[in-house]
Amino acid sequence: MISPKHILLSTLVLSCVAAGVSAQASALSGLSGVSGFHNTASMYTQFIAEHLQKAEVPGAIVGIWQSGRPVYLQAFGTANSAEKTAMSVRMNMPIGQLSTAFTVRAVLDLAKADKIQLSAPVSRYLSGVPDGEHMTVADLAQMRSGLVDFSKQAAYLDAIQKNPEARLLPDQLLHYSFTHPLLFKPGSRFDYSSTNTILLGLIIEKVTGKPLSRVITEQVLQPNRLNSTTFSTSFADPFLQVRGYARNSTTQNLQPVAWNPSQFWAAGAMTATASDLRDWARINANLTEYNHILAAYPQSPASGQTTTSVEYRWGSFVNHGWVGNASRQAGFESIAIYAPKTKDTIVILLNSEALDKGVPLAASLAQRLSRFISPHAIYQSDGQP
Repeated sequence: MISPKHILLSTLVLSCVAAGVSAQASALSGLSGVSGFHNTASMYTQFIAEHLQKAEVPGAIVGIWQSGRPVYLQAFGTANSAEKTAMSVRMNMPIGQLSTAFTVRAVLDLAKADKIQLSAPVSRYLSGVPDGEHMTVADLAQMRSGLVDFSKQAAYLDAIQKNPEARLLPDQLLHYSFTHPLLFKPGSRFDYSSTNTILLGLIIEKVTGKPLSRVITEQVLQPNRLNSTTFSTSFADPFLQVRGYARNSTTQNLQPVAWNPSQFWAAGAMTATASDLRDWARINANLTEYNHILAAYPQSPASGQTTTSVEYRWGSFVNHGWVGNASRQAGFESIAIYAPKTKDTIVILLNSEALDKGVPLAASLAQRLSRFISPHAIYQSDGQP
């Protein structure tokens, strides 16, 4: 267990915002012990450190960027408990399902270049996909295919638990989905499934003749100068200094989790720094350059997206004014969200799977922080389309 004195505050608070702290602290409802701090940065640090300590999270990186205000970017705790390596804001962390948005962006780039037709059936590009003749590429990118999520299947979870270092091919990942019937008619409703992202990755490779990792690097990362973001193809990623942790289901003790990118591929093989994710969150929220190809797909929600103010749009969630994604995967949690109207960004990276009242801790922290920095547009940690 991490005690408060072991929460290493590796401060890289680039500036502190003075004055009005007592009034500001009241906006973070449910917090205690923050009103005595003399600036906003101190309040953030205390609030985050308390929640990390309570959840026994080994380490974290938190960044808050507000238009016209100084940056808050800070590392907490340890990157590797066994080696007692302090967390640093410059470290790469696995970003799990945030990888999906990069894959979808590569698809949109290829669609803009007329190399992929969003309205085309999946069967034009890939064979053997259940109901692929009636399922479009757009259905995959909008999570409306009806395909079962391979990453939630008991057989898959049992396989990676028994052999965490096993290298799995995309076709093997798809097998865990294709053995089940579709949940609904393609295009009729929304259901998030990482299987869709695997298929998009295979379509990208089919039309380009290149590995997915190379396409994402050349088409998405390099043009946007995301130089500290990588698509990992190796179990022993040389850029990865951080170890992920999760609770043992029997003892409830934290234990290290092997991160194997091949077991998630297009849906979870990427790593990034907090600063790169800040830039990506802004880029990802802007689809203007694709308007001419997306005009045929108005944002009228399918039947699974009619009851809340949360929508899924081409690789990302639009959640009460915030655009981005959250992930809880293989001992890591991450969230990167951007509010286009206020130009605010929140990035949170944790090296543990932790819960706050049943909600992933990173998303819970993001909700509380968004309430403070943007009270008229509060991210909902449990929001679903």
